[in-house]
Amino acid sequence: MIKFIFFVVIVLFTACTSNDECRVEKTVSLKMNIYKKASPTDSPLIIDSLWINGLSKDSFLYKNSKSINSISVPLNISKVQSDFVIQFNTKKDTLSVFYTNNDAYFISFPCGCIVTHTIDEVISTHHFIDSIRIVQRDVINVNAEHIKIFHN
Repeated sequence: MIKFIFFVVIVLFTACTSNDECRVEKTVSLKMNIYKKASPTDSPLIIDSLWINGLSKDSFLYKNSKSINSISVPLNISKVQSDFVIQFNTKKDTLSVFYTNNDAYFISFPCGCIVTHTIDEVISTHHFIDSIRIVQRDVINVNAEHIKIFHN
């Protein structure tokens, strides 16, 4: 019985110790910024009202977000395509991201693992979106711009 109690105490104390590996960012999001197409340099475009939900989902990722020009969305790790309906003010576009899921990166037992992605292609309708440019194909756990969305 004493060995069992000793084992439980050791497990509890080692599970609660700080682990530098758990400080690793575990969120992997696709980041898109919105720009004016006509400008000589990529000038950010601020959207007054932005709504985003997954094409097959009822819940909103962004719901009437105000004064925004940057969007971060998760990619589905069980698929190789994620589709989003994006409403820019009053105009709606469907954005489809095709990607490869990379092998899961195991951080540690208490911290879990992360799955990163590599963007293969991005397509959209063109009600608001004029064009799209992929600037960073690797979607990892770092806050970086992956896609530029241009509006004319």
